[in-house]
This record gives sequence, C-alpha cells and structure tokens, in this order.
Amino acid sequence: MSLQWPLLLPLLLLQAQPPLSAASSRLGSRSVHLFAFQPDLGPPDGESRYGVVIDAGSTGSRVHVFHFAYRLGRERGRPPYLLAGESYLQVKPGLSAYSAEPAKGARSLLSLMELCKSRIPQSLWSRTPLVVMATAGLRLLSLNESNGLLREVRSLLAGQPFPVGAVEVLDGLDEGVFSWLTVNFLAAGQLQPATGAGATIPESSDSFGALDLGGGSAQITFAPDDPDHEGAPEGHLKQLSLGPASVWLYSHSYLGVGLMAARLRILGGDFEARLPACLASPCLPPGYSGRWRHHGAVHTVSGVAYGYGYAACRSAAARFLRAFGVHAPRGLRRRRFFAFGYFYDRAADAGLISAKLGGAARLLDFEAVAKRHCRLAAFERARPYLCLDLAYIAALLGSDGLGFESGDTLVLRNRYKDIELSWALGAMFDILHGSYS
Repeated sequence: MSLQWPLLLPLLLLQAQPPLSAASSRLGSRSVHLFAFQPDLGPPDGESRYGVVIDAGSTGSRVHVFHFAYRLGRERGRPPYLLAGESYLQVKPGLSAYSAEPAKGARSLLSLMELCKSRIPQSLWSRTPLVVMATAGLRLLSLNESNGLLREVRSLLAGQPFPVGAVEVLDGLDEGVFSWLTVNFLAAGQLQPATGAGATIPESSDSFGALDLGGGSAQITFAPDDPDHEGAPEGHLKQLSLGPASVWLYSHSYLGVGLMAARLRILGGDFEARLPACLASPCLPPGYSGRWRHHGAVHTVSGVAYGYGYAACRSAAARFLRAFGVHAPRGLRRRRFFAFGYFYDRAADAGLISAKLGGAARLLDFEAVAKRHCRLAAFERARPYLCLDLAYIAALLGSDGLGFESGDTLVLRNRYKDIELSWALGAMFDILHGSYS
C-alpha cells in the first residue's frame, strides 16, 4: 500500500519515572500522543536529528540509527519532522550467549557504536538519545545473569558520547505493541492525520496485524473486532490510547516459542541445563551428524534411523506447542497480517518469497515447501535445519498453534520504505518526546 499523505507517528507522553524493572511493562496504562513525525516525503530542508535503538536479541544485537529531519516553512498542522531513513547493523551472537562473560558481551556492542559515530554528525552526538532493549534471550536467563549483562553494558556506554536512556529488558507485551505501531505506520499507512492535533485511528478491520518470530520468543498483535474478545487469556488485551482516540489490541509474547528455543526443544534439548548434549530428531535424516551452537553450548545433533520426514517432524513440533499451550485467538481470518523475523527469513531461504522484495504466502504454502524440504533427496548439509524450521513454522501458524487456516495469507516483508519492520521504530516513541519536544 503506497503512502498517499503525511502520517503521524505516535510518541509516548512519559512522566519522569524511576527505572523500570525487567518484569514491568513500559507502556503500562499511559497514553500515546500523536506527535509530529512522518515518513520522508521529500528532501529534508532543515536540521537533522537522530535516535538510536540497540535491539539486544537472542541471536544477535542490532543497532537502528534513525534519521529525522526538520521541515522548514511547513503548512500549519503539518508534522515538522520527517523520518528520513535508518542505518542498521547486526553482530552475532546475542548478549545472552555471554551470560558467563558479561564484560565480553558488552564489548560485542562496540562495532555497533562505531556505526553510530560514522552515521551521526559529531556535532549531534551529545543530542542523540540512545537506548538498549533486550528481548527473549535475556528474559530466558536468570535475573542475576541478565542484570550482570545489563550492568556491563551500562558501564561500556558510559564511555560513549551519546546520552544513554534505558538499558533494560523489554517487556514482551510492549514488544508486540511496538511492532504493531511500526507496521501500521510504515506498511499499512493507517495512522492518518486529521484536523488540528487529532488523528484518525483505523477501524480494527482496516488495520494490519503483526507477527514476529524471533529466536527466543514469538509475538502476535492485532486489533480485534470485538474489544471484549471473549475467551482471551488474562493480560492478552490492551487498550492503547492515541491522543483523543483509542484502540483495543490483542497482544501476547510467547517466551520460549521463538525459532531457536523451539528448535532446541524439538531436538530434545533442555534450555535450563545449558550444557552440551547429544540430540537426535526425526527432523534430521538418517546418518546425519553435526554440531549446533546455542546459547554458548555446542550440541552434537544427529538424525534417527527411521521416521525422517515432514510428518514425523511436524508431529514433534505439534507436541512441543501443545505442551507449551499457545492460545489461538478468534477473528484471525478477518485480519491482514504482516509477518517478519524468522517467518520472513525461512520463507526466503526456502524460495517461497523473494529474499529482496518479500511477498505473500498462505499457510498451505508453508506446509507445501516444508514437505518439499523434508524429503531426503532435498536435504542440504549446508542448511540441515531447514526441514525442522519450516515444519515448526507450519505448526505454529496452524491448528497446533496460533490457529490460522490453510488458505489464510500472510504478507512477508522485512523492510518497508527502507526501514526495518520490527519493534525498534515503535520503541523510539519512548525516547523522542523528551528529546525533540
């Protein structure tokens, strides 16, 4: 959907508050105010501003350097800032892999800081807010381990030239809501300006849902037709206030259902042990033997003598999901969803979509490509887990997980207008109000 007019970017109106604990929700009951930002609709003609989000994920740490530009001579009521672009860099592994060496983990972010310095003019370093938000990788660690890592990160950033805000674990609900805001701002074009300081909020049926599959967790967020959404588990519904308007969101983060966490369990591993193990699975062909590094442990993995193939692998994935207890929300068929993260990556790996442009795919398409890559003749030693990953995604999306039907179509993209589709842009809402207002 092309952007036809300026869009307003919601920003959190925050009061001065003490630091949030790892278990608290950043959004809480506070409202979102429609502030003056919009996508780039032309060349910037004024002062540039920047903001930095470091996403400390389970499989890697990623820096997002957002560039905003002030618009001179704007019309009354038009947003004064353009979202002009984003610079992005990822390093692997993620912070959680350094739980036993937190200082080394903090130093892994140094190359990300070098990107910030190379993209942001030195004269603006002292005016560029920076936050670090960790996701499922640190949520899965003990409190002592995650606090130790965050403490070392704060110490490292104290020597950097940027004003540092939050360095903390991002609540899973906020991660989902921030993703929804990013999708509906960039991709759906649904947060539209109205007269004065107000804004129109899309009807629930007009907005996009957001599906994000990370390494350690998975998030689903959408605006249900029924605000009561009878049958939704406690804590899955959130009323998000957007200035004078509001929208009800169904949002939940499943910690432990991310692709790498699920792969470990389907292979027969135990995250709590975090020790090297010998793992075997019908998702790997007979005679295969290899090594897989996960959260600092190097596991020996092998196939089984009999039973390799899609049916056995899908059954193993389904057993894991049923034991976990993923809730299938109502009303998914009446909603259009953007899917990103590993949903996008594995669809591209399997040739289901263009790796550069993305595309659209139905659940039955995921099932078909999983069956194809789970045939012995299709096995690739360079990508030994593709069968497992695709079978798991098919199970997670289907009746054993979130409850999509075989004909339901997902839009698979990882970037829109050269901005990554993730929660990071939404997270900027938390810091820009205080910095740019």
